[in-house]
Amino acid sequence: MVGAVIVHDGVIIGEGYHQKAGDPHAEVMAINSVEDKSLLASSTLYCSLEPCAHFGKTPPCSLLITNSRIPKVVVGCSDSNKLVNGKGVEHLKSHGVEVVFSEYPTLFRQLNRVFFCNKDLNRPYVTAKWAQSSDGYLDRVRQPDESASRISGPLASVKSHQLRASVDGILISAKTLNWDRPSLTTRRYQGTNPRPIIVVSSALPHMEAIAQLSSAPIFVGNVASLDGDTIVCNPYDIPAWLPQLMTYGIHHVLVEGGGRVLQSFFDSGCVDEWHRYTSVNALSEGIPAPTLNASGASYKLGIDHYERGE
Repeated sequence: MVGAVIVHDGVIIGEGYHQKAGDPHAEVMAINSVEDKSLLASSTLYCSLEPCAHFGKTPPCSLLITNSRIPKVVVGCSDSNKLVNGKGVEHLKSHGVEVVFSEYPTLFRQLNRVFFCNKDLNRPYVTAKWAQSSDGYLDRVRQPDESASRISGPLASVKSHQLRASVDGILISAKTLNWDRPSLTTRRYQGTNPRPIIVVSSALPHMEAIAQLSSAPIFVGNVASLDGDTIVCNPYDIPAWLPQLMTYGIHHVLVEGGGRVLQSFFDSGCVDEWHRYTSVNALSEGIPAPTLNASGASYKLGIDHYERGE
């Protein structure tokens, strides 16, 4: 997600953004949108991410900038991609372009936080999501044949499915799968269903529960006996197996439960963002919601959603 604008004498004369992979980059779109190209030689280009300097699906943007004789470029943040990192700026400077970096790179890194997590930490970006009662419980204590407590309302459900539509994978425990039989879809919001990821510690997932999922899951943990895509590992050592999800195209994973899995992710320091939906109703007792100030917790973004009630 990259944007660019071109300014001449305080007036924006061109703008563009990267619309999808393989399409022209933001800088190209912005330069192409300028009607009077003679103004480029006395203009400033502002871009949210360091211009690329390599031939990929499109030619390098830094080359187009220098060929367009743009004298100054203001960059929001550098690009962690090893094919770009520093090379775009180096090309611009070597061709006499003045390069200035923003004083607030965090704002621009937040725009592509999933990408930067993948490149910098070599693991998927992790978002945790849960609904809790007003007194901090995820569910009452119940038996496998009893339905889960209804905590959040219809608006929270829509927002949760919107969040699901923004990720590649959705992770739950085998216990949650067996007990609640979720489909893990985006049925209340338009978007692609994320791929299910099932963490197995002791009990194996039931075949009839697997059949209700929207697509074939990835199994993680004590799963040597299961067919399909599997990551055989110690399920409690999250930092060890989490990077392996990227080999299956999972760059952003949504952790939905249950309670032990959520807490384990916070304890491991692998939660980058969380969404907490809090009901107006209380349960008095039950399964506690995750503790955010766990010893290993180091999330960058937390968002609270509150129900207003009647």
